[in-house]
Amino acid sequence: MDRRVLSIIAVTGVFLIAAVIVIFSQREPPPVTSKPSSAVIVTTTQSPPQTTTGSNITVLPLYLIGSWEDKLAVFAPPDTAPYRVYDVYLTSLPEEEQQRIQNGIQVFDEPTLTALLEDYTS
Repeated sequence: MDRRVLSIIAVTGVFLIAAVIVIFSQREPPPVTSKPSSAVIVTTTQSPPQTTTGSNITVLPLYLIGSWEDKLAVFAPPDTAPYRVYDVYLTSLPEEEQQRIQNGIQVFDEPTLTALLEDYTS
């Protein structure tokens, strides 16, 4: 084959590979969905938890501490299935804490989540 033809084929191949890389790097990963381990349906009567700042920017919490089948659970909004469920029954906690958990505790960072979970699980 002629050198020019081979060069054109090589350059075309490089452009094709580059185009595929660019296309795949711009795709969003598929959302991770988790299914509840039992046939319990969770419904909420509250709107999704959120905080609005003075400049009309809505900030969603990173996690929400709540209950699942009367146990302590962590949710990752907007998912309604728990991210993690702990073997801590709400009835084993003080009444005030039970009420806070039933209402949902908004958590905006990992250190706060870790500290709260340590308090509830120890």
